[in-house]
Amino acid sequence: MKLDRFIAAAALLATAFALLFTVPASAQTSPRPPWAAAPVTAKPGQPLPSRADTHVYLLRGLFGVFSLGMDSLAQELVEKGYTSQIYGWDEAQKVIDLIKTRSQGGHTGPVVIIGHSLGANAVIDIATTIQANNIPVDLGVTFDATDPGPVPNNVAVFINFWAQDGFGKPVSAVPGYTGQLENFDLSGQPNISHTSIDTMDKFHQFVISTLEGMTGN
Repeated sequence: MKLDRFIAAAALLATAFALLFTVPASAQTSPRPPWAAAPVTAKPGQPLPSRADTHVYLLRGLFGVFSLGMDSLAQELVEKGYTSQIYGWDEAQKVIDLIKTRSQGGHTGPVVIIGHSLGANAVIDIATTIQANNIPVDLGVTFDATDPGPVPNNVAVFINFWAQDGFGKPVSAVPGYTGQLENFDLSGQPNISHTSIDTMDKFHQFVISTLEGMTGN
């Protein structure tokens, strides 16, 4: 009888450990397909900021030649009236300095940071750095981040598109994160690879819909 109780206790303990290590991973992945509906980001009772006052910073990946989707997304955003600029992942400090300078100059509109691959890693690095200056990031979007740090608390909404069969990884947040974090696992979906994930129009439209939900004309 003692042996039976020992075996049962050991099995229960093993199950508990399995749950301990599997639940957080699954909790970081959204079951909602990204093209279904954009997350609600508008703040109730507050007027929507203009598109022109919404500054979108996009960061390319390695060598700046494997992130063509960032270029086309930037162009789409400009055409819709957003203030949008594109940089290399290794220009992260330049983006940090620009965001700080604009904040010191009185900019209070939304700050949006989007990146692919190494540029995706830089999105989190930039957000973490400007947190020390109490600058909020209204929206962060990453496409196949390869070595992401934790999302800091100054990011209100963070969306990560990733595919396990590429170089991408799910993104986690700092302990006590109170924002909205969604990971969309695109592993195994047709035509999704590390070099194509940032070019897919349905993901671009999801990002644009998200921005349109948090801005006016």
